[in-house]
Amino acid sequence: MKTFIQVCFGLLLFSCVSFAQAVQPSQTDLLKKLAREACQDIKQVDFSQKSEEEMKLALGLPLVTVFGRHQDELKAAGYNLLDAKSSEKLGNDVGVQLVFECPDFMNMMVKNSKVVTDIAQHNKQGPSGTISGTLVNISGGDFSYLQVADDKGKIEKLWWMEYFDGANLLVGNPQNRVNKPIRVRYVEKEMFNSMLKDYVKIKVITGVE
Repeated sequence: MKTFIQVCFGLLLFSCVSFAQAVQPSQTDLLKKLAREACQDIKQVDFSQKSEEEMKLALGLPLVTVFGRHQDELKAAGYNLLDAKSSEKLGNDVGVQLVFECPDFMNMMVKNSKVVTDIAQHNKQGPSGTISGTLVNISGGDFSYLQVADDKGKIEKLWWMEYFDGANLLVGNPQNRVNKPIRVRYVEKEMFNSMLKDYVKIKVITGVE
């Protein structure tokens, strides 16, 4: 639940500065309705003194509640709340509508602009993806990484740079997971390679199942 709320909040912020993601005309009325319903709860909250986590909950919970009430309609419109990418798209699409349908949403950002800016920076990231396959190895060191073989035998290196959902599955006795199926979510980030004296793209783990 916490992850879903964070995703929704991050996409809402992104939506305030980018409207490029298109939606089908048939979805627009539903998205507007969801935005208006969420707005009823959002406008009751004073965001001026809230911390980052408090703001995430205050914005995310109304969305979770509204999405839950309209699961059948969302499914018919092509959204799948159990799929991460579909949920991200829904958060973005509703965020766009909130900008237009809920003036209180924009007022919230003005009242606590510093926290909003900090959160937006935290949510700024490169392309993301998922790799499914067999966990071949877990390498330790200053920065650990996983080696995962996909169904074609190609081995991908995925870096363990920070806490992620499912990290507890690999802590304690990680070798128990070796040679077993694994699904890894990641985001691409640019890191400076001192040997190459240049920036290189690496895959940083954001979740495992």
